[in-house]
Amino acid sequence: MPVEGPFESVLDAARSGAEWAWARLVDDIDATLRGYVRGQGGVDIDDLVGETWLHVVRGLRKFQGDGNAFRSWVFMIAHHRIIDERRRRRRKPTDLTEEVVLDRVSPSTHSAESAAMERFGDEEFIHTLEQLSPDQREVLLLRFGAGFGIKEIAGIVGKKPGAVQALQRRAFRRLERNLR
Repeated sequence: MPVEGPFESVLDAARSGAEWAWARLVDDIDATLRGYVRGQGGVDIDDLVGETWLHVVRGLRKFQGDGNAFRSWVFMIAHHRIIDERRRRRRKPTDLTEEVVLDRVSPSTHSAESAAMERFGDEEFIHTLEQLSPDQREVLLLRFGAGFGIKEIAGIVGKKPGAVQALQRRAFRRLERNLR
C-alpha cells in the first residue's frame, strides 16, 4: 500500500540500504528513544537502544505505515527490550558501579535535542519517576517525553486506551501528593 510523502521516500531508501536514509530515521528518533529508555530505568542504555535499532533493521521490510506508525513501532520494540532487560536483571543481578562511573565520565556528543532529552537522566527527575509504578512511569515518559497520544501508547504497551488514561491520571495524583 504505497503512500506519498517524504517519510515514505526515506523509508524506501532505508530499505534499499541508503546510509543517509538510516541516518535520518535514527536522528529523528534516537534522542527521544534514549530519554525514554533512561527514564524507564534502563541499565545499559546504549545496548538497549542498539538492540532496538537492530530489531528495526531486521523488521523494516515488513513494516507498513507512516511516520507516526514508525515511531510507535520503534518505541514498542524498545518497550519489549526494556522488559527483556528487567527479566535478565532479575535472573542475574549485576554490580552496576563500574557502568555508572563510565557513564558519567564519557563525553557527550549529542545534538541540542539530545541535550534536552538528557534531562530524563537527571537524578532528581529519575527519583521523582521512581515514586510511580513502572506502568505509570512508562505512560508519562511516552506521553510527555516522546509525545505519543493515548491510542499510540496503548499500542506500544499493549493496553487499552482507557487503561492508559487511568494510569496517567493515577500518576498525576501520586506526583501531586508527593510534591505537597
